[in-house]
Amino acid sequence: MPKLACKIPERVALACSGGADSMSALSFLLKGKREVVLLHFNHGTKGSDIAEDFVLRTAEQSKLECVVGRPEKSLPANEASWREGRYKFFSESNYPVVMAHHLNDAAEWWIFSSLRGNPSLMPIKRYHNGVEILRPFIFFSRDKLVNHNYLGNVEDPSNKNLKHSRNRIRNKIVPEALKVNPGLLKTVSNLYSRS
Repeated sequence: MPKLACKIPERVALACSGGADSMSALSFLLKGKREVVLLHFNHGTKGSDIAEDFVLRTAEQSKLECVVGRPEKSLPANEASWREGRYKFFSESNYPVVMAHHLNDAAEWWIFSSLRGNPSLMPIKRYHNGVEILRPFIFFSRDKLVNHNYLGNVEDPSNKNLKHSRNRIRNKIVPEALKVNPGLLKTVSNLYSRS
């Protein structure tokens, strides 16, 4: 099993969309007997209310606190404003915030930042408005992470919408990049060890 990229505190908030990645991270955290608060951000897209209902039900069944955030209505409905809204919401947490990003996400981020002329690695730890953001699963491939899921999940239909850059990279560019370099995930993992 891959090692955690950073230590996970005993009390954390988990950014939980209800998707396979965050539900797998929740399964992992609960097996480790950690105290977890769920942070769910409802983007207001198609399927968002279904995801919110699922996360709230999971929280109730697992006896966890769940806090729901929503974007400000004055902001445009796009990737940049959603991201800004999410992180503003996360920065209101009383605990360090665990993100479920994994090695596949890190590879997508590296490709995305490279295409913009500034190749960079997704940070393992950082602070946003005084709240620590942690990505302990960054060395897990997506397949390895979702093996931990015993809670079920919902799929966000907007993940297939290719008008969003992230989805275009995930669904179109990464499969082609893997044909050129089947060891792409290992390459990105090695970049972390050298940074």
